[in-house]
Amino acid sequence: MSLSLYIHFPFCSNLCGYCDFYKQTYQPDWERRYFAALERELTLAIDEIEPSQRTLETIYIGGGTPSLMHLSHLENLLSALHRCFRFASDLEFSFEINPESINAEKLLELYRLGVNRPIFGLQSFNVRLLKRLNRRHTISDSLRAIYQARATGFVNFGIDLIFGLPRQTSRLLSDDLDQAVDLAPPHISYYQLTVEPNTVLADKIASGQLKLPDNDLMAAMYRGIHQTLSKHGYERYEVSSFARPGFACRHNLRYWEGGDFLGLGPAAHSFIGERRFANVADLGIYLQSLDNRTRPLVADVVGMEARMTEAVMLGLRTARGISRGDFHRRFGMPVERAIDGDMLTLLRDNGLISADGNYVKLTDSGLPVADDIIRRLIK
Repeated sequence: MSLSLYIHFPFCSNLCGYCDFYKQTYQPDWERRYFAALERELTLAIDEIEPSQRTLETIYIGGGTPSLMHLSHLENLLSALHRCFRFASDLEFSFEINPESINAEKLLELYRLGVNRPIFGLQSFNVRLLKRLNRRHTISDSLRAIYQARATGFVNFGIDLIFGLPRQTSRLLSDDLDQAVDLAPPHISYYQLTVEPNTVLADKIASGQLKLPDNDLMAAMYRGIHQTLSKHGYERYEVSSFARPGFACRHNLRYWEGGDFLGLGPAAHSFIGERRFANVADLGIYLQSLDNRTRPLVADVVGMEARMTEAVMLGLRTARGISRGDFHRRFGMPVERAIDGDMLTLLRDNGLISADGNYVKLTDSGLPVADDIIRRLIK
């Protein structure tokens, strides 16, 4: 048995208006306290993990902006992880990076520490669109970061991009796609912009200061992304995830396929042995709790019905879909128990979902509207 590990680095130098991930403005003193608390949390968490499961297959450090951290802290943390876990020989070690906060020396140090899958949050190659997102990096920062990653020796790396931005046209999207294809990263995540409640972006949309592309244009953009990336050798293995053969993100696949993972840091979630739990999304409370040698958990009891619903939601976002056999082994019942049968028939008749054979999955026509289909399908 094995495990995946997610570590949440909760600091940013710049709070982007569209992001609702938990974060605080970066301060060195808080960073030191955070890493000390993280090691205490690890010590407490490891006691609840069976010795047979203490092999890490993947590590993912996200945020926030992990590339802001002082890497001496990461080196100490990795030493603690080695004391607690075995590292798989083919460990996948992902690390999120903002282009303006990285340089050749830092990339070389990450490489030395074992990171083998940096992910660069580029979002767009258009200056005006980046400003609307309140991003601080320039196009030169993005290009430099990718070139330096290759020069350092990283074979597996990814870029994150966003479509459906305010005032983004099909032409602007095409320009972004051309630039992404020219860089030829092994992995591309292309997310549709989501307006999250209580963000600056949500306020600007509500007040009319900004307007998103309409739904038809959004759907056309997604189809264009899929067609262009497929033509250049990328396989879509999840709604927003495209990879060259052999470069799919194993860490995210574990999430989508219901595998076990441990989350450390404020707001991090864990899923171990059908038990789901989460840390408090408050850095001050997180630190205080661990100063008192108490895990900073919040109640997150999830029943069987909720777990089945989540399995349907995550599974349908993947190109493979939901394995009937895996679902039955996990929950002791067929997947049809968790979905609306009449809606399934309607969606199948309209060519949006395939439910024949061993898998229930969205078709190429269904994947662009996955979220809407999933909402309709779940009981």
